[in-house]
Amino acid sequence: MQFQRAVLALALAAAAVAACDDTHDDHTAIMGGSDGRPREASAPALTDARGRTIPYPRLPADAPGHVTPAGEDHAVAVWIQDHQPMASTYAPTSGWSPPQPLESLFGEASDAQLVANAAGTAMAVWRHTVGSIQSLRFSRFEPAAGWSVPDVMPGALPRPPGQATPPRLEMDAAGNVTAQWPSGFDERETQASRYTVGQGWSRAVSVRLAAAAPASPSPRAGPPP
Repeated sequence: MQFQRAVLALALAAAAVAACDDTHDDHTAIMGGSDGRPREASAPALTDARGRTIPYPRLPADAPGHVTPAGEDHAVAVWIQDHQPMASTYAPTSGWSPPQPLESLFGEASDAQLVANAAGTAMAVWRHTVGSIQSLRFSRFEPAAGWSVPDVMPGALPRPPGQATPPRLEMDAAGNVTAQWPSGFDERETQASRYTVGQGWSRAVSVRLAAAAPASPSPRAGPPP
């Protein structure tokens, strides 16, 4: 019964995450292009809690990633460079920190995603590919401790790069995170997992996609009078 409740809770959370658009409520912006400018011209300007502008970090032209405010006047950025996840943090007194590799593993990282809350806590999740093997890995940022040692999300099997959208993340005020992504087991399913502070990620569960409603039949013309 507890497992069924957990699956239902994750399914509801996954539906909520899937309903979000590409610019999250925490103003996470997609980065890309030269000098770290947002890939989309319509991406919002980043501002801190006082309304002051947070500059975008300067990145290589081919380094896609995300940047988001974290806390009252700080920000974090995560991107993929040379097939590995990189990170940087922003403080108003010192600007962006030097790029920091989160890990360097055999294989290729891609689709880095990022979410943060008003307490300054952040979570980065990215896809890791070794041959035909797909997994999701993560690192958590705490203002007092920095980035955690990356680890694998248990039970997660995303679809190969280019075949589906990246994971979608949502973080609450306490730092708990919900993740949802297209399942690599079944194209009719998504997977979902929840990170609980003090416990870590739950094992990913599969959530069946809602069936598309059948198209209404076109009205047929009656016989001629």
